[in-house]
Amino acid sequence: MNKLKQLACVALAALYPLSSLAASLQVAPISVSFSPQEKAKEIWLTNTSERPIRAQTRVLAWSQAAEKDQVSPTRDLVASPSITEIKAGEQQLIRIIRIAPQNTAAEQTYRLLIDELPSSGQADAQTGLQLLLQYSLPVFMQPAEGIAARNGLTQLNLVDFQYRNSQLAVTNNAKSHIRISELSYINPNGEKIPLINGLVGYALAGQRMRWDVPQLKQMLPNGKFEARINSDGLAQTLPMQ
Repeated sequence: MNKLKQLACVALAALYPLSSLAASLQVAPISVSFSPQEKAKEIWLTNTSERPIRAQTRVLAWSQAAEKDQVSPTRDLVASPSITEIKAGEQQLIRIIRIAPQNTAAEQTYRLLIDELPSSGQADAQTGLQLLLQYSLPVFMQPAEGIAARNGLTQLNLVDFQYRNSQLAVTNNAKSHIRISELSYINPNGEKIPLINGLVGYALAGQRMRWDVPQLKQMLPNGKFEARINSDGLAQTLPMQ
């Protein structure tokens, strides 16, 4: 019967509050950013269950091509320890260590993958399934000069936005990423229509990305789109082309 057991992987977006996730393996922080001078950063893994769990941590290079996310092996960063066992109710410190010199002219981007590993006796007695968690955290090596901010808002003069056929296209000509979330449409009468409450996505430096966006009947012509950029405290109007 053991051969009939299946492993199910539950991928958790690392951009939602961890308090909302009923997960035995929790991770903090959920995004990592290196300044040009920093050599290492810390991540904490927490086991909230009543049994030991094992986890594997690895770093992949993250790029975007043809409006899609791509990952590939890298030796620029390493995670230590790469495999660990965390006792019930305890924490484990993971260090993300920079190995290769940084190109400070443009931002370098990575994904930190944290996988819960299978263990014997963990499968559900009725279904034979093991629900294993995977976190994918963005890691940024900041350039010497990133996107400017003014009055607490990220400047978008180097970013082009287009909305066509129920899709939002973003071309980022800046030297660092932008993160888009909490997308809304504002009708000419001021009515606000939420479209995507959480994360829309990332547009990495020098890349173009496209996402599906609902076209709702409440959206009147000649309105405007509004979103929160990066970690800005407030949303701002997107300059549409």
